[in-house]
Order: sequence, then structure tokens, then C-alpha cells
Amino acid sequence: MKNFFESLKDFLYDSIDYVMMILVVLVVALILNWKLGGLFTKDNMNIPSSKKQNETTQQESSSAKNSNEHNQKNNDKNLEETSSNEIVKITIPPGSLPLKIGSILENNGLVEDKNVFVQKVIDLNLETKLKYGDFEISKNSSIEEILNILTK
Repeated sequence: MKNFFESLKDFLYDSIDYVMMILVVLVVALILNWKLGGLFTKDNMNIPSSKKQNETTQQESSSAKNSNEHNQKNNDKNLEETSSNEIVKITIPPGSLPLKIGSILENNGLVEDKNVFVQKVIDLNLETKLKYGDFEISKNSSIEEILNILTK
């Protein structure tokens, strides 16, 4: 019986190192997934998958109609203002992802292509730093200047 407990003790001492290594690897993998996974998922970048593309397109088109009406009203107001001092007032709704913000900027003539804006946001790692609210942006601002305004 004493031999059994000695061999059990030896087994536990030998195997605890392997168990600890496996736990450390799992914790590191989970932390990496948590930190990096959120940045590279299709949902966060608002890129629809092929199966969900039709549903997403329908939702975007209905929200686009509402935002287009709102943007048309803002564009009418902004047209008067931009003709004199080239300042555009935009409103970023709470919870807007970079693609939505890029669409708003593109609709107001502040950027040429929303995808270029989104790529610049990803390159500068500003996905979570973009603010919402009302902003006044000069019509001839660069993407970097716009990002400085939207992240203050």
C-alpha cells in the first residue's frame, strides 16, 4: 500500500508540470483571441458573410433610406454653410461602426470612398476610439484630420 501512494505521489509531481503548461498555453490563447479576435472578426468590421449578405443588405437599405432622408436635410443645411465657409456639420449616432461613419462622411462629401476611410481607421488602430456626436469638419480636410476630430 505504501508503494501505491509513493507511485501516486510521483505521478502527481511529474504530471503537475504538464498540467500547468497546458493551463498557461490555454490562458495565453484565450487572451490573444480576446485582444486580437475582436479586431478581425467580420461582425466588427461590418463585412457581411455570403449567407447573411441578403439579410444585411435589406437591413442596410432600410436604414440607408432613413439616414438618406436625414442626410438630405443635413445636406440642404450644409450646402448653404459650405458655400460660404466650407464647414460641414455631421452627426455620428451612438454605437456607429467605422463603416457607418465612413458612409456618413461619404454622403456629406468629406471622403471620396468609405472603404478608404475604414482601412485608414484599421491601419491606425482607431476602431474603438471613434466618438459619436455632432462635429464640424472642414470640407477640404484629409482623412487624418477627420480622424483627429472624430477621436478627440
